[in-house]
Amino acid sequence: MSIKVRLHPILQNLAGGQELVEVIGHTTGECLEDLEIRFPVIKQLIRDKRGQLRRYCEILVNSKSTYPKELTTPVKDGDQIDIMIFVAGG
Repeated sequence: MSIKVRLHPILQNLAGGQELVEVIGHTTGECLEDLEIRFPVIKQLIRDKRGQLRRYCEILVNSKSTYPKELTTPVKDGDQIDIMIFVAGG
């Protein structure tokens, strides 16, 4: 099963400059775990100490929000997961 994860530009540097990374899994959480095994620093940015998704992250599957089931949404071969990070400044 091949799922593509599109990384937010902030995360791309942590994945060797890649925008799209192929992962495997049956849920969004499993796919993120596969991504985090390959790029451990990403986990520190998108999850808190309890393993929950940080508030400033949103997970989309095929351009649709997965809220409130960000880590348990089922995925299938050919789906695309987008990791969005909300940044603020001023």
